[in-house]
Amino acid sequence: MENHNSSEGPGKKTGIPKWRKILYCAIFLTLGVIALIPGGTAAFRKKVLSLLPVPRPYELLLPPDPKTRGREQGEKFRWQILFLDKLYIRYFTSKEKFPWYLERAAELFQKMDPRWTMELMGMAETSGVHLKTLMLGNCFLDMGLNASGCRQILVKGNNGLLHSHNLDWDNLGGIGNYLVTIFRSTPEPGRFRTVHLGFPGMIGVLDIINEHGIALSFDQVGISNGETGLPVFIAMRDIAETCDTFEKAESYIRKMPPGMPFCLGVSDAKNGKMAVFEREFNDSKVFRRLPVNGILTADNSIWGANHTKHHTVDLVTREKNPRTPSEIQELLRHPKIMLGCNIYSLIFDYHNNCFYLASGTVPAAEGIFRKFPLF
Repeated sequence: MENHNSSEGPGKKTGIPKWRKILYCAIFLTLGVIALIPGGTAAFRKKVLSLLPVPRPYELLLPPDPKTRGREQGEKFRWQILFLDKLYIRYFTSKEKFPWYLERAAELFQKMDPRWTMELMGMAETSGVHLKTLMLGNCFLDMGLNASGCRQILVKGNNGLLHSHNLDWDNLGGIGNYLVTIFRSTPEPGRFRTVHLGFPGMIGVLDIINEHGIALSFDQVGISNGETGLPVFIAMRDIAETCDTFEKAESYIRKMPPGMPFCLGVSDAKNGKMAVFEREFNDSKVFRRLPVNGILTADNSIWGANHTKHHTVDLVTREKNPRTPSEIQELLRHPKIMLGCNIYSLIFDYHNNCFYLASGTVPAAEGIFRKFPLF
């Protein structure tokens, strides 16, 4: 598969031309109408999307100060965040229950480090979306309002550890392939430089790697019962920003408060370490699963403390035995691994200071993997 270098420098800010804003508005309105048509989310939507231009992921360099960071994201992605509010967040629950969930989200953030609320306050000021709505948008999985499916493949490659992930979601109401964003964070005292993947409006992460080679990816297992002390996406970012070793990351994960049942893939590229940490539904105990023969895989199920021998993603990966980025790309699009709702497909290659990202079409892994620099 051909790899294309990004022509955009890390963190380069460019304004969105007026014609492109009009085009995207028309695209999103079209997708919104399609979503209301019975059966429109299948073949009809796929046909329409095939006629539209394939977007590149956005890139944004974020400053260290939390409120300024939120303001800059809200300013750059104002219309994207507004669309997510209208087309996605407000459909988490019924109109009658929505205010109740807003208050629950606000209560959760009151118990967390104020830095996270400050960041969302800055975003609310520039995006025009209410603060409590942004709070809910950053903890809805932890409150049991949605489910997603993902695949992880971590291997000791020929030239260092490779950490890969297929983000398999419900496509954010049909617009997810237009919202994939690469965030680059400037470090502040006590925190590390990171690169992470997410969507506009998120202060947490879906995949992240720091300057020391610590990477994390998330798979959801089951539906949370709504009791949570820390949104998992924000916890992942906090881990990457504060932990420079595998051991520190593991200690943080084991101390996370009960809540979201998760499957976290964690790797330490410098030292060649990796593990999957699993927490079951309604259980605070975290299990650690280690690689076998340099391969570690995960899906949306709990495999337990011991290595499994019957999960499809693991069986296919061991059969193919990938050791290079191109071999992992082929595996991520394998019909027994890739899901139809795959929004993006990612490979972190820390030793070569780069990552590969396929996005813009669904399923993304069938498309082109673009190559980007890390740090």
